[in-house]
Amino acid sequence: MEEDLFLQEEEPLTDGVALLTEGVAPVTPARATKYLSYRFTGLDIDTVTVDNYENLMRPSLAEQVSMFIPLSGSFKTPDLRRYLELLKTYETSTNDLILGFSLADQIRVTFSDMKPATICEKFPDIDLVTKRRYRCVAEYLIRQGELTKVKDENGKLVKKIGNMGKAVVIYEPLPKIRQTLQRSGLAEYIKNEQPTQEAAVETQPGEPSTGGTDPDATDD
Repeated sequence: MEEDLFLQEEEPLTDGVALLTEGVAPVTPARATKYLSYRFTGLDIDTVTVDNYENLMRPSLAEQVSMFIPLSGSFKTPDLRRYLELLKTYETSTNDLILGFSLADQIRVTFSDMKPATICEKFPDIDLVTKRRYRCVAEYLIRQGELTKVKDENGKLVKKIGNMGKAVVIYEPLPKIRQTLQRSGLAEYIKNEQPTQEAAVETQPGEPSTGGTDPDATDD
């Protein structure tokens, strides 16, 4: 069975580093680690086209991009490759220097308590630029079936007033978010708290969400 995460080790950066004093043993730099999601393991994005993507990609990834492929979408091969490179950064790039989680896994772990919340509530200390990036990743997880946006009985988005006085959407985790963490070997980080019944939210007028990014509705 294939591992869900492929651990890559980057070689120590020792070339061109001279000892400052003689007689002192060189210090071996710490080996940095970077995780590559199982969805991208073995996938050479440069070989993917709009004609062969279903044969080269894992089914969940192929299903996600299929909406952008003609006839339903307008992607050409260069567009598809750029989109795959973007998704790959969500699953591999990280600003978590302690555990090495990707941005997607940081959101998965944080929402694994299965409690609806805004990005600002889950990540109160991040700056505005990072917050917007997290929301882009959240939209990716919506298309993955791991998150959804909270709506009222009329199908309108339920929002809260964020830190900057703007109405912000509330993300609700779905069971698949825990399943993905388990498949990725991150079950030990799943939060076991049960969702509360509190509904301290304020409904704002708006159209039902289609899952796309709405900057005006998500800034806080």
